[in-house]
Amino acid sequence: MKAKRFLFRLLLLIAFAACVETLLYVNKDSSETASPVEAVEEIGTHQQPPTLDVKYSLKEDDLHLQLAVNHFSFSLENMGKENRAGEGHVHLYLDGKKVAKVFEPTYVLKDIAAGKHEVMVELAHNNHESYGVTQRFHIEVKP
Repeated sequence: MKAKRFLFRLLLLIAFAACVETLLYVNKDSSETASPVEAVEEIGTHQQPPTLDVKYSLKEDDLHLQLAVNHFSFSLENMGKENRAGEGHVHLYLDGKKVAKVFEPTYVLKDIAAGKHEVMVELAHNNHESYGVTQRFHIEVKP
């Protein structure tokens, strides 16, 4: 009887060790198992972060924007799809409220209410997450 218990416990211990070994193998960091070709491709696809320079003019109650970007391309067709490095669109905010999505380097925001306003222009990924690249400025629309 003691031999059966011992054998049962030994088999249980071996099964447990096999499960732990399998779990550790499956959860290995993928960078350890990447082939040299994959590692080169990852390094080769690294791009410089995008930049944004906004020029603007106010003509009566219309805000005219010129958006100069580097390492970034506007993409209407991929909006809402998988992110691609250096691709996306612009979110335009007026007084903290998103008022437009912009897909080209020029844009006119029309019929802004009279008064002082804060404008923020933000580069966004295809899935609308921010690149962390923004420019803020203030305007005043005369009545």
